[in-house]
Amino acid sequence: MNRAAFAAILLAATGVAFAQPTPVGGQPGKPAPKVEPKKKETASTEATLKVGSKAPAVKADKWVKGTEVKSFESGKVYVMEFWATWCPPCIKSIPLLTDLQKTHKEVTVIGMASSERKASTGDDKRLEKVESFVKGKGAEMEYTVAYDANGTMGKDWLRAAGQSGIPCAFVVDGSGKITWIGNPLDHEALVAAVDAAVKAAKPAKTTSAPAGTTPSAPAPKPHG
Repeated sequence: MNRAAFAAILLAATGVAFAQPTPVGGQPGKPAPKVEPKKKETASTEATLKVGSKAPAVKADKWVKGTEVKSFESGKVYVMEFWATWCPPCIKSIPLLTDLQKTHKEVTVIGMASSERKASTGDDKRLEKVESFVKGKGAEMEYTVAYDANGTMGKDWLRAAGQSGIPCAFVVDGSGKITWIGNPLDHEALVAAVDAAVKAAKPAKTTSAPAGTTPSAPAPKPHG
């Protein structure tokens, strides 16, 4: 037995195999081109909407209750809360938001229904469901309510802020910037954020002379 045959038997016995170059274009012995493994693509979860960011625009298909808010008025404070009729924690937060609206009449609380689900039959009666729900709640839901059919608000606010669940509330201050993001069930934290925004939005009091008068000049120093 020659040495080559003996080596082949030995390798087979030990279970070791060496890969041979893959032929390319029918030319044996030519190594295959090196292929870099594809990098796994992952969706970015980094929030682009944060505390300190300018609040996105308000977009709604229907204002179900209260006065339409076309934009954030300078000097006013808003609470933009995202909810849905099928969400138990959202329903639990309704009395808290009503209480907040009653105790802070200078603030506009908005309940934005941006996550309603279509029926399994395919019929789109989401708006009717929201309207019926709000009507049924009556005075228990005593704040502005809006409906977003296409989830535009959810995309611009919730997803941009990295929020994956509801309820979720945003406090918008008098300059149109977000000062707080969180669960409205954390009522004390929400109220504290609203109070701080209201305080910051109020102009500082200045002392002015009565109409028709001029500020008094300082008294002259006596001579000698």
